[in-house]
Amino acid sequence: MTEDPLACPDCTASYTVNDNYCRKCGMYVAALREMPLVKAAPADPPMRVDHERASLPAPVKKAATALAIGTALQIGVNLAGRYLAGHATRQAANAVRSRPAPTRKPAVQQSRDLVDPGQDTVSVSETVMIRRVWIRRN
Repeated sequence: MTEDPLACPDCTASYTVNDNYCRKCGMYVAALREMPLVKAAPADPPMRVDHERASLPAPVKKAATALAIGTALQIGVNLAGRYLAGHATRQAANAVRSRPAPTRKPAVQQSRDLVDPGQDTVSVSETVMIRRVWIRRN
């Protein structure tokens, strides 16, 4: 078979079919070759896959799973905290209501040594939940 020289589309220099590059300008001429068409094998039927997660890379899938679990835990802790705070408030309100009304003391002068300084004191316990968020920027 004779190799007919072809003309480079860039510089019009001649090159042969076996050349990968033009010898004058260096253009990649192997891409200009005619290639025989080969019939592709029939593809397997597609499997049923969750398309949203299938297209994500593995680290993103792991991060998405961790984010979902963290969000669920935050919501659960928030709801539990609200329930416990409401329950404690109701118990405190019921305790105040069930306490007998204070009686009037006689106007008799009492000695300062006999008076309890914490007699009319009410103790309040308070729970504060703080959420700390750290944002890292590179």
